[in-house]
Amino acid sequence: MNIIDPLSVEAEDATNTLHITWSDGHVSRHNIEHLRWLCPCAECKGEFGAPGKLQFTRTLRPEQTRLEDVLPVGRYALQPVWGDGHNTGLYTYDYLRANCECPEHQAPPEA
Repeated sequence: MNIIDPLSVEAEDATNTLHITWSDGHVSRHNIEHLRWLCPCAECKGEFGAPGKLQFTRTLRPEQTRLEDVLPVGRYALQPVWGDGHNTGLYTYDYLRANCECPEHQAPPEA
């Protein structure tokens, strides 16, 4: 089994981007506000058919998109801590890779 782990996680304030360097050499780039919109927790996304609160939100307040910290969760996820205290979203490595915004992943598929 080939496990891909993050080697470094760095927030760049100037571009509002989170950079994750992976053990396979790939560098993921994530817009920090977009990451908050992608929060996978039940409160934000909903659960058991009930909608999450982000489904009814048009804009986020500055503290909701201010990334205070990113904590590792075992060997499978990262847990952002946001400026408004929200910290229940566990972003699995697979979820982060699937939502990578780097040029390589944003390019249209070759025919």
